[in-house]
Amino acid sequence: MKCCDLITGAKVPRFIGGIETQLTVLAKGLVDEGCDVSLIVYDHGQRPEEIVDGVKVLKAYGLSGGIRGLRWIDRAKSLWAAMRRADADIYLQMGAGVETGLVGLGCNRVGTSRRHFIYCLASDLDYSDMLSRGRLGWEGKAYLWGLRRADLVVAQTERQRQGLQKAVGVNALVMPMAAAAHPVSTAPARNGEHNFRRVLWIGRPSKEKRLDWLLELARRCPEFQFQVIGTANSNTEYETRVLGEARQVPNVELVGRVAGQDMHAVYQNGRILCNTSIREGFPTTFLEAWSYGLPVVTTFDPDDIVARNGLGRVSCTVNDQANALRELHADPEVYGRISQAAKSYYNENHAISAVSRRFRLAFDVMLGQRQPVNECAVYV
Repeated sequence: MKCCDLITGAKVPRFIGGIETQLTVLAKGLVDEGCDVSLIVYDHGQRPEEIVDGVKVLKAYGLSGGIRGLRWIDRAKSLWAAMRRADADIYLQMGAGVETGLVGLGCNRVGTSRRHFIYCLASDLDYSDMLSRGRLGWEGKAYLWGLRRADLVVAQTERQRQGLQKAVGVNALVMPMAAAAHPVSTAPARNGEHNFRRVLWIGRPSKEKRLDWLLELARRCPEFQFQVIGTANSNTEYETRVLGEARQVPNVELVGRVAGQDMHAVYQNGRILCNTSIREGFPTTFLEAWSYGLPVVTTFDPDDIVARNGLGRVSCTVNDQANALRELHADPEVYGRISQAAKSYYNENHAISAVSRRFRLAFDVMLGQRQPVNECAVYV
């Protein structure tokens, strides 16, 4: 079986976000499941084709160049050319955008017969704001056109499935995404009092992620050290202001962008992951933190998974988050119980092997190689 993941939305090498991380992990897992996997990415100066960890990486178009309003013609041609080089049975794309429509159309153009198309929701925005995005809503229309032509739509949560059905009448299958497990290390884990008080905040300092909440939390909890990982994608008034404020808070450290291979040390030396977002999809950072046994203190709880499975604390106010941090720090027994639950939940639901196996089963059903099985839709 040949399948192709498309991460043309990845601004490589400027940043790697949740979509790019999850698709890269899934691609490697599908190789282990016996699939012939290609990744299509932006052209950032690399060779046209490379092999990385058994995955064929094909470049499509660059981020710049072309006449605004007309550049998508050249980009579509470049994307479809990369799809032809992949020559896959199934094309999988994640994250709402013009690419969704282009991939849906491309599946009719890459061979003598139509190829299968899978679309994966990345965020709750995929069934709300993205439907009207772009000038005169053209990007949202292109996205919806492709969405309706997908042979299978995958949601990460039941909330996403219901939201998509209500918004546009499209059915989705709920399947969890994967995150890479932490590497085996002989280094001491979270040693020292300083590390035991380190709270991680990972993401873009955009308005919907509310870094300003974290700054207020840091002011109320001077006994903790808050480490902010990530950089702004643009220079909005909010991002400029909040990063300036962060530099004035003594117990906040702005680390900036961290390469994927260096995130192990970040999680290894953290104590708790804090999330202050208004809304998300299913944060990859949650999965990564749980693989290390880190509890999450969060304002966003996808499908109430954190609360139902005892994976941290859900807090609706800054004051509640402060209380949660102090509770987890003060009671080693509670912390240990949550830490173990987090590791178990990750291993059972989001380990690469488990998720890749579910996707492989879904692929087999799509290609008529086996009967549908409930395992494809398991989500705890």
